[in-house]
Parts: sequence; C-alpha cells; structure tokens
Amino acid sequence: MLLCCISESRKIMLGNHEVQGDMQDKVSCHLEPDQEVAAVLGTDPNVSQSGATSSARRGSRSSSTKELTTGIKMLEHDIQESLGTGDAAAQYPSLHFLAAQGEIAKIKEEIDKGTDVNAVDKTGLTPLAWAAAHRQKATISVLLKSGADATSCSPTGETALSFAACQGQLDVVEQLLEYGADPDIANVEGGTPLMYAAYNGYPQVVKLLLEHGADLTATNNEGHTALSLALGVGNKNVQRVIEDYLRSILENRASSSCYGEIQK
Repeated sequence: MLLCCISESRKIMLGNHEVQGDMQDKVSCHLEPDQEVAAVLGTDPNVSQSGATSSARRGSRSSSTKELTTGIKMLEHDIQESLGTGDAAAQYPSLHFLAAQGEIAKIKEEIDKGTDVNAVDKTGLTPLAWAAAHRQKATISVLLKSGADATSCSPTGETALSFAACQGQLDVVEQLLEYGADPDIANVEGGTPLMYAAYNGYPQVVKLLLEHGADLTATNNEGHTALSLALGVGNKNVQRVIEDYLRSILENRASSSCYGEIQK
C-alpha cells in the first residue's frame, strides 16, 4: 500500500485549495501580475489573465501540483496500518518508521548500532524524507546532525524539502536548505518545492526558497511556473512575495547599471 501511496504523491497534489471551488475561481480571475514583473517574465500585461489563471487551475489539479498532500496522508495511514498488523519491519527499514513517529531515543539507538541513516526504502525515500512528510522537526534535526543527506531524492524526485515545502514547514525548510538541500530538484512531473509552496499558499516558505536561489522561471510539465500556479488559486500573498522579489532584482540591476555608467 505504501508503494501505491508514493506513486500517487508523485503526481503532486498541493491540494488544500481544492475545496474552495467557486470562491477561488471568482478571486483568481481578477488577479493580474504587476506590469513591471510581467515584463520580466516575458508576458504581455495588456492581455487578460483570466484564461491563464483558468488554465493554471485546470493544470494544477491534474499535474505535478496535484497530489503530494494526499500522498502524505496516505503514507501516514499506511504506516499506522502496517504497525497494526506487525508487518512494518518486514516491508521497510525500521529507521523509516521510527522517523515518521518521531521516536528520537530509538532512532539514536539504531544509529549507534550502525544503521545507515541514509538507507532508502523500496520507493527510494530516506528516513529524513519520512520525517519531513510527518512534520517531525526534532527528528529531522537529529537525522541531519547524524549525517542524513539533505540532498537525497528518490528516483522520481521526491525530497525531504519537497515534503516540507508542501506543508509550509518554514523552520524545517530553512534547516534543510542550511544542510545543502537543492531547492530546484523537480519530480517526474516537473514540480519543485517552490511550486508546492506557492500553490499551497505559504508566502514565507516561498520567500525563503527564493532567497536560497530557487528558480522562479522553472516550469512543470504543463508549463506552469510558481507564479502562475499561485495566480491560478488566488494566493495573493504568494503573488506579492514573488513580485516583490522580481522587483528587487530589477532595482538591483538598475543600481548596478547606474554605478557602471558613473565608473565610466
């Protein structure tokens, strides 16, 4: 069952907006990118955005931004079911389950015994990814300090950072980035941590990822960027963060250009 759950998560649902329905449609159809920002992104600010946001709504519900949250919930359900039937140890390395449950003392015991902190389960996920998927902040700290690889990703691109970004775990995202997590790793559908955070409405996480070099121009397999996904579901706060970031880039470029002219 866990393998099935991870397969679902690869489709990436950032789905806490699915239930807002018509209200989102009414809000998002009136959102338009800042004209200066639109120019940087190569879009025409004079063209109506209603078609674009409608496309983002449709795409985001069926593409790389569709089922990660659902996958996490299914992952948790499978863990509990496996623990109840006693087949957990037979199916997955015990460190993964301990990480998901936040059993720090037992985790340390396993590590002291020589258990590989970067061992992968049959889907290619590490204990660190399991801990991130289950919001185990303290466990994540222990694993990282014990040598867990923050850059590790599954064969299809799932990472601890993507799980954390999807759920808005700001402190965890910051910690993973400090330990070298790559903010631009995309899954097979092209979804990145920045897209997850933008779609699910976590402006602080979006800002942090951008400050650590996340690629704002990256597109998923359906051609959507983090900004278009945010626009599509009416995440105004995320939109403002992205536009402020782009505006700061423009201002820095202008300042650099002026300084260069003065030097001449």
